[in-house]
Amino acid sequence: MGNVRDTGSRWWYLLLLIPIVALLWTPIYAKPDPQLFGFPFFYWYQFAWVPLSVAITYFVYTRTRTVGRPPDERGDDFKVPFEPGPSGVARTPGVRQEPQR
Repeated sequence: MGNVRDTGSRWWYLLLLIPIVALLWTPIYAKPDPQLFGFPFFYWYQFAWVPLSVAITYFVYTRTRTVGRPPDERGDDFKVPFEPGPSGVARTPGVRQEPQR
């Protein structure tokens, strides 16, 4: 049985749809009133979503980050040995070198 945080972490990404829907649904804010500091609602509503979107994105990040988890079957554990190339051959990028005889 997997970790509860692993299985449910994808649902947190749905919260990222809130700012998208709130800004793409223009009938919500396509009006001049109420004003805030002389700015029509149309403008300050969009500007208010900038810090709100940052807060939502950070919240989703903290709920879904993978720091400290062991690698899974898609991880970096490929079990491929490292084989170094020929030693003593200096390569210059872009310059073709003739083989040594």
